[in-house]
Amino acid sequence: MSKQDIKARLAALDPLWVDIAGAIALAVLVCLQIYGFTHLRQPPPGMEEAARLIRQRPERSAGLLAYVLAASAFLPLAFRRSVPWLALSLSAVAALAYQLLPMPPAFVTLGPMIALYTLATHSSKRRTGLVALLVAGIVLAVPVSAFSGDVRWVADSVSTFVLLAAAALLGEAERNRRQYIAQVEQRAADAERTREEEALRRVDEERIRIAREVHDIVAHSLSIVTVQAGAASALMQNDPARASESIDHVRNTAKSALAELRSMLDVLRTGDGEAPLTPTADLTRIETLLSPVREAGLEVELQTAGDLASVPAYASVSAYRIVQEALTNVVRHAKATSAQLSIEVLPDSLHIHIEDNGTFRSDLLTGGHGLEGMRERVEALSGTFELGTGTQGGLAVDTTIPLKRSAS
Repeated sequence: MSKQDIKARLAALDPLWVDIAGAIALAVLVCLQIYGFTHLRQPPPGMEEAARLIRQRPERSAGLLAYVLAASAFLPLAFRRSVPWLALSLSAVAALAYQLLPMPPAFVTLGPMIALYTLATHSSKRRTGLVALLVAGIVLAVPVSAFSGDVRWVADSVSTFVLLAAAALLGEAERNRRQYIAQVEQRAADAERTREEEALRRVDEERIRIAREVHDIVAHSLSIVTVQAGAASALMQNDPARASESIDHVRNTAKSALAELRSMLDVLRTGDGEAPLTPTADLTRIETLLSPVREAGLEVELQTAGDLASVPAYASVSAYRIVQEALTNVVRHAKATSAQLSIEVLPDSLHIHIEDNGTFRSDLLTGGHGLEGMRERVEALSGTFELGTGTQGGLAVDTTIPLKRSAS
């Protein structure tokens, strides 16, 4: 059996039964010590002087009371962890009674020492100090009353005090060690929980970002495909040439959308290090965005002010997606024939205004993943996003994105 198995089995034992076994074992050992001093002719090594004193003081006999008091100094240790105050009190009283009475030498002070150590381990520092002083005072009074005519009481008092003080200090050191370990484990648990929460937050943010990007790509492209396919179906009989042209637009739009989706999936699979080097969808490619919309039959009037290339990447990409989603809504829901798009680059902000001449739908103000994605993009950049009725009766979108991020 390995040491780890032994430690695991010992740790699995009930502490109460361990304390009971230890108390009984110590009580048996102190009784054997008393028996050895009083009945063995040859004293144990190092105990010759104590045996000589016993022979000189025959009144210090080992009767039944000696064994009872000595055992009583250790048996209360059976519940030292469950009721440490009571264990210390009973053990100290028994040890005090043993030393006051004419009894053979026995290390009964060990009982109060163990009880005091346990109390110091589980109690506050102030309580431990008061108890240590109380117990030390009581034990110090023993040699004075028992050996008042002998100068050896000074050495006995000092040694007893040192032993009790050592037990209290060891108990306090153990308590401090346990508190330190508990604090370290708590800090580690807090740090781990914080890391997990941060990881979950980042996962949620990335999930929302991916969902927003996929929605912008798919919704816009499918809207154009739907319009072009409807036009092709309507023109199939009367104007096959224009129907074929619409089908070509459907094919080109689908291929473009598929390429963007593949590009995004490649980034997710391989990471940024192996991402395809395709042009970024930002305001500098706004004409590329408007081309399939115009081919779908929506006349888009574009007005720009300022240098679109000077817009920071974070704002330019978000603005591109906002315009894309707004025009997608016009194509899908507004039944409009024309739309106005205004992009103005100011020194501190980027302003976008989009409106159409279609039918205003109030349900667009409260529903749809596209509008929510637009709002999330703008709010993430500390901008403003407003929806309302335009001057031509259709839906108007006004967005302002700051171009300078705060230092905080």
